Amino acid sequence: MARSEIKETHQIISEWVDTENLISEESVKWNAEKSALIDINSALASEIAELDNKLQSSENEISGAEQQRVKLMERKDGAEHNIKILSQKMSTIQRELEKVFTFLPSPLASKLSPFLEKLNNSENGREQPLGERVEASISLLQAIHLFHRTVSLERQEFTLDEEQSREFLVLYFGLGCAYFVNESGTVSGYGVPSRDGWKWTRKDDLAIEVSTGVEMVKNRTMPRFLKLPIPVPDRVNP
Repeated sequence: MARSEIKETHQIISEWVDTENLISEESVKWNAEKSALIDINSALASEIAELDNKLQSSENEISGAEQQRVKLMERKDGAEHNIKILSQKMSTIQRELEKVFTFLPSPLASKLSPFLEKLNNSENGREQPLGERVEASISLLQAIHLFHRTVSLERQEFTLDEEQSREFLVLYFGLGCAYFVNESGTVSGYGVPSRDGWKWTRKDDLAIEVSTGVEMVKNRTMPRFLKLPIPVPDRVNP
């Protein structure tokens, strides 16, 4: 074989070896890059899945918030409707309470007048807040109801038979009737409610029984049945 041919063969073999080495190096680099790309792809897939989950959660939260907003608006509308009805009812109750005051016993009316004033007061042409009006009305109704269920002893001054005004001890049996007697036990009688206030009728023969009732309320004597007439008042339409 000629020297030139041997040299050419060596050259070819050397180039072939270099090519194989280059291919091997590129293969190693590709495998490394491929592994990195796989890791990146996996990480990106995880991030995309997490973002999808967050997006779904956000959509669910938005949907839940919208449902909650709708429910709150329904409750608000319902509350406003109920407040409107209550305000109308309160106006009716207020008018009825004003009428009732005309035939309440004067001691009770005097005690409850601050509540009625609070109910009627207005500032700058506006009614009192609804809550305060409701509170005042409930206080009035409770006090009137309690008075009607009990026997109450009051000191009261009024005119009897067009005479000079005098002070009497008055036993109120609720709002139905009352009996009065003076301190000395010489003047007595009974009273009934009317549209113009209480009407008092003198009946001195009731003095002993009424005085006994007064002593019983004061816990100064043993309780017993009282022999007292039951006056029937005229029908009172407040």
